[in-house]
Amino acid sequence: MHNFFRKLSIRSGSPPAPKKKSSNNMKKTSSGLLRFIRNDNKPEEPIFDMPLPLMLLIIDQMPFFEQIRLARLCKEVKEHLEAKYSRIRKLELRKRDIDETCADESFERHGKAYVAIRLEEDTACLVIDDAWVVADFYVFLGMLEVFRDSVETVEMDAPIAELIVISMSNISLERWYAFQCILKAFNDVYEDLHLDSGFIADRDTFWPKCSDIVIHATKAQAAALGRILDYGVKSGYVFDRRTMDHLRLEFEDLEGFDDKAINKQIYYFRCWTGSLGWDHRYEIVFNQNNSTKQECHV
Repeated sequence: MHNFFRKLSIRSGSPPAPKKKSSNNMKKTSSGLLRFIRNDNKPEEPIFDMPLPLMLLIIDQMPFFEQIRLARLCKEVKEHLEAKYSRIRKLELRKRDIDETCADESFERHGKAYVAIRLEEDTACLVIDDAWVVADFYVFLGMLEVFRDSVETVEMDAPIAELIVISMSNISLERWYAFQCILKAFNDVYEDLHLDSGFIADRDTFWPKCSDIVIHATKAQAAALGRILDYGVKSGYVFDRRTMDHLRLEFEDLEGFDDKAINKQIYYFRCWTGSLGWDHRYEIVFNQNNSTKQECHV
């Protein structure tokens, strides 16, 4: 009787747990194939292998923002995209109405932020909406990170130059945006507001290989150039003076140094760049009514 109950208890016991299958087959095979499509019923067993070159070819056909998102897929994809975009040598950075910009189908617009990009051979044109908000700042600056190490020529609007400098300072983008709102609201009352910050510690140069910078400005945007001096970011953290061949400041709606308020902002900007000793490498150009007047500063 004792043996009977003993056998009965053995039969009623739970069956042994199945052995776990090895996950080694999820790794790359010796032929270098990536397993990335899996069976829904057996997620640990891949049902399809795609060669890495084919996967990279497919990624290259995707939109820019989708490619950047897929850079996190694996090391090979990240290195491929870094090498691909390191061939960009010129950046055009514009602050424009995003809807008007994207009327040109060559521009690709971000899904959420009001930014867009156009890639042509060795040139990338990045646009941020003229009614920008903080969320647009972060996406736009993230786009700049993709190209900044290899770019040699930069052409940008004055407000974007201020945005780049403030992103390197100790001032948060949220605080700076609030400051911009105050400037816009009280523009006619307070003509010379500043947001000061202490000098930042040493850091890598934002554009280490840049040799040519052109900044476009209007009379209304001159104050953006003057405020750059307040943010505690040395010009050497933005560009390397030793590699610079040309720094050009171009005003679209001025004829010369007739406006004392504008002259003061230009002076502040020159102090920030340390233009003394640049000789012919530093210049200011006035373009009004399609007439060009060039002023060089030694």
